[in-house]
Amino acid sequence: MPKDIQPEIRRLYGKLRAALTDHAPGDRFFSYQTLIGRFRTSRRALEQALARLEAEELIRIEPQVGIFVRKRPDPAVRRIVVVHSDWPSEYWQTLDAKFEEAFSTLSGCVFSRALIPPGKEREFLFGRLNRELGDVALLTYAFSDCTQQDVARLLSCEIPLVFLENHISCDGVNAIDSEPEYTGMLAADSLLRNGHRKIAAIVSEPADLCVRRETGGFVAYLQLHGIRPQIINCRHHTGESSMITTEKAVYRHLRQHGAIFTGCFVQGVFATNGLYQAVQSLGYSIPGDISVIANSEVPSAARCDPPLTTVARDFDGYVREVRTGVENLFSGKPFGIRRVPSLLIERASVKNLNPQQKGG
Repeated sequence: MPKDIQPEIRRLYGKLRAALTDHAPGDRFFSYQTLIGRFRTSRRALEQALARLEAEELIRIEPQVGIFVRKRPDPAVRRIVVVHSDWPSEYWQTLDAKFEEAFSTLSGCVFSRALIPPGKEREFLFGRLNRELGDVALLTYAFSDCTQQDVARLLSCEIPLVFLENHISCDGVNAIDSEPEYTGMLAADSLLRNGHRKIAAIVSEPADLCVRRETGGFVAYLQLHGIRPQIINCRHHTGESSMITTEKAVYRHLRQHGAIFTGCFVQGVFATNGLYQAVQSLGYSIPGDISVIANSEVPSAARCDPPLTTVARDFDGYVREVRTGVENLFSGKPFGIRRVPSLLIERASVKNLNPQQKGG
């Protein structure tokens, strides 16, 4: 299946446009080979990004001669870049597409992505978060390996940062808080309302602050109702496949203990695919023997068999709050901490265990 290079073209276009601001009209721009090496891109993507700049009359391409600057981009144009790990994630693909759609209608702005290579987080954060990258960065970073000095250094970045996940929250920080505790509470409440009392929390992601808050909300809500849930820690580490680690952990638990819980909460749809495989390979059924609810709504959740109940990120509300906050930043107002609680989407993966009421 051909690779979709449009995201790479958009990212490259933003970077090339930014680079043009350092050149005067008439200057020779960088060569193709220099641009390929500098931006780590392909010839195909570069040619299409340059064609877009040429169509906007920002550059002139003379075959066999070089690339020349015709005029500088409008300095009033604001560059918005979303920054997160370079990891194949349906969640990020969905959210990035929503961001691109929202900012494409914001006058005077261009949107792009910058992906952090695994293992290169510090190099990226302390080497590339600058004016060359964009005018504001929408950043996801877990801080799990950061020192106090690292956090201070990141917060003093020369461009405004908007933290998209729940890893940092204090006065003066621009952040979206999707209230992970509430996410856990929604999942717990759904299982309780459907009559479940033997419940498990499947910890299928690295135990960063966001995951701890979410699991804490789930466990605390159940404990308030007199239930102590089982905790199945998949001991997942960054860079591993959560689907594989979850499948192994759940398979091992079921082989050892059997289905001693009737309902469970999993942190992510991708990880839930592994749970489905483990449960069904041992002859159990969903939701007949085990009901499943997962965090994060993505398109594939509805295609699971059975379709998966999720505690969903309110993508539209989330993107709307980010866009409004970015507009505030560009007009000199604070972004602040903006709260976007999750929503429950009920499907067939949760069974109702409540006694059926008979008609009178």
